[in-house]
Formats: sequence, C-alpha cells, structure tokens
Amino acid sequence: MRTTLVTRAKAQHSQWRRHVPLIKFVGPRKALWAKQDAARPAPQSSTAAPGPSGAIEFWELPARYRPLPMSQAEIEAIESGGASLL
Repeated sequence: MRTTLVTRAKAQHSQWRRHVPLIKFVGPRKALWAKQDAARPAPQSSTAAPGPSGAIEFWELPARYRPLPMSQAEIEAIESGGASLL
C-alpha cells in the first residue's frame, strides 16, 4: 500500500507547477539598503520642548462620548466572572 502512494505522488509531482509569487518587486534588493542610510533623519537636540500632539485625554471628552457609569448588576457580573448569569 505504501509503495502505491509513493509512486502516485511521484507521478503527480511531475505535473506540479513551480510556485511563482504574485508580488513583483522592481529592482534588486541591494538598492533598498543603499537608500536607507540616506533617508535617516538628523538627530535632534534634547532641549526642544515637545509640541502639542493634538490628542486629548479621556476625561476631556464631551459628555456624550464618555462611557456610561456601570450598574450594580454589571459590577456583580464582572466580579463573578459571569457564571451567575447561567
């Protein structure tokens, strides 16, 4: 039985096509490493103060976007792991 499987696999192996990736890269990979050194930013001085990031903290959100307070039933369900709901 084993020899039959092996011979079938060898026969089908000759019919297989070689895998060809769908992604085509332009140019050799050596060019990527050559450009990487030139693209590095210059080091900045550490004395510069960080500017505003534009992000706000969760407590600064308007009331309509704040999470609702949890009910006592939700707190008990979390503390029990939800097993009491079954």
